[in-house]
Amino acid sequence: MQNSRFISVIQADNSVYLNTLLNGLMKIFSYRNKKTILIDLRGTSCDVVWKLYGTEKIKYIDYVLGLIENINKQMLQTYLNGSQEILCIKNYDIILNKNLNYFFEYLYPIYDNIILVTSDKLLNDNFKIFENTDIMLLPFINEPVSFDNYKLNVGKILKKQTTDIQIIPLKFITNNIFDISTDKNDITFDYIDNEVLNPAFLFKDQSNKFVQSLKLLVEKINNIKEHNYTYSDFYDLKQNYNKLKEKLHFDLLEKMKRYSTVSEQNKLKEIILQQTESLLKIYKINLKFHLKKQLIKELSDDIVGLGVIEDLISDDTISEIMVNGTEKIYIEKHGKLFQTDICFQNEKKLKTVIDKIASFAGRHIDEASPLVDARLKDGSRVNAIIAPVVLNGPILTIRKFSKHKLSYSDLISFGSINEQMIKFLKLAVEKKKNILISGGTGTGKTTFLNILSGFIGKDERIITIEDSAELQLQQKHVIRLEARAKSIENTGEITIRQLLINSLRMRPDRIIVGECRSAETLDMLQAMNTGHDGSMTTVHSNSCSDAISRLVVMALTAGVELPEKSITSMIASAINIIVQIKRFPDGTRKIYEIVALEKDKTCIYKLIPIFKYDEENKSFNIINIPENFI
Repeated sequence: MQNSRFISVIQADNSVYLNTLLNGLMKIFSYRNKKTILIDLRGTSCDVVWKLYGTEKIKYIDYVLGLIENINKQMLQTYLNGSQEILCIKNYDIILNKNLNYFFEYLYPIYDNIILVTSDKLLNDNFKIFENTDIMLLPFINEPVSFDNYKLNVGKILKKQTTDIQIIPLKFITNNIFDISTDKNDITFDYIDNEVLNPAFLFKDQSNKFVQSLKLLVEKINNIKEHNYTYSDFYDLKQNYNKLKEKLHFDLLEKMKRYSTVSEQNKLKEIILQQTESLLKIYKINLKFHLKKQLIKELSDDIVGLGVIEDLISDDTISEIMVNGTEKIYIEKHGKLFQTDICFQNEKKLKTVIDKIASFAGRHIDEASPLVDARLKDGSRVNAIIAPVVLNGPILTIRKFSKHKLSYSDLISFGSINEQMIKFLKLAVEKKKNILISGGTGTGKTTFLNILSGFIGKDERIITIEDSAELQLQQKHVIRLEARAKSIENTGEITIRQLLINSLRMRPDRIIVGECRSAETLDMLQAMNTGHDGSMTTVHSNSCSDAISRLVVMALTAGVELPEKSITSMIASAINIIVQIKRFPDGTRKIYEIVALEKDKTCIYKLIPIFKYDEENKSFNIINIPENFI
């Protein structure tokens, strides 16, 4: 919800008493550091009133309305005074033909208070101030004509109002004393028009009844409980907002069945908007404009998106989303973890999101099969795990798919690598050296593999093999293969190993395996040793030597009875270069080490350091580039 207070003031006659009150309100809000904009629509000469009160520069809403059609919110903030602003009017026709709600939407993030001053002439069906109003002030003079106008306006308001509008009548009496009507008592003060012209007056004479009453009025405005529903069953804000949302969600699902053939997300959101508007009319519930907008967005996110995490998905600055049960949602930004203030309403909502992701990927998750790996439409990698193998509620982890494809220039600017290292690796790729990228979880192995693959020639046939497709190769001749999990019937599984074996029959110039994590490691090593030079893959490991040990262990899982020494020798022949990536506590990622791998005299291997990151001096050092290696 918006934090702004929307205050509507309706003047029923031509008296000038209201000017004093409005000027006083603006000054006291300013004194309390409340950013306030006043929009005066009482007449085309209202600017004269504010010039008398010393307003330096009058701006006009009809001009601003034309302006916002051509500028964005940031530009509007620059044009308007972000602390205190007064807008007057020159042409009513422009106002009546414009969507003021659209304009107010721009103002909500800028101001704490939005005061709209109108005359009773604007209380018609075309001018819908009630969609926004939190608090309404209804002033009148205690004499027959003014009081009749007051009663007439109240009658109009009662026909249109929703119970979330708070009405505070201001009663002005003929002996220049007026009071603020409250539920229990009336507060009176002297009516001093000349003194309120002086800005210092409101802050010097704290004993003056006018000043005291203004303060009490502001306190009443600020402390009014904000009601958001017209229906008597919906009283407590959080509880009843969720109640209304659940009711709408249930009814919308029924209505959306007739649109099962519609797949375009924007079209579905438009349908949800129309159906929600229709249902609210049936419920006889009138919501304020910004609250209705929030409700419709949340319903759209639930029905066609991923619920409360939809905004996190669309935030390009977030690289990972971690949902730990319903109440704890963490994100990763710039390599660091932060806990968000959002949560799922209940476990059922979270489970629905997980089922939706699994279904889209053709996977299934339940108690019999409580783990699933999948990916979103944008390529983001998803892992979900539910009971009985997890005890603190469903766990959902989403590795975001960056819309911006990082280049080696980006890595250099981030300080993750230097130009000399890039030149070395570029030459290694061009010379068809087999490269292994090693690193821990979240270090950026796949991202770096994608960057290295960009150095492959355009005339080569490349086959990529991944568990969940993430690589974004730009070459034209690329074949992308993706593993497939078992179906609900426990059939149809296609493993990375099967795809790797099949790829050897597809005449590849290069084979790129997204990650070696099991028996496919042996097949990858054999491919590298049988003429498929220039292949690349990644492995989870904390150092270059640990990477080799991990390759040995994974190759042994292939079920082929080979001595460990033979596998180690095969690795030494297959892998030419190992790139170790490390993530540091401050969230930065560095190419920590680049080593060459060679067989030694015992036909095992030796690691030849080429580049090494110096943590103490924060620099990349050249250790040794073997002669004739490249």
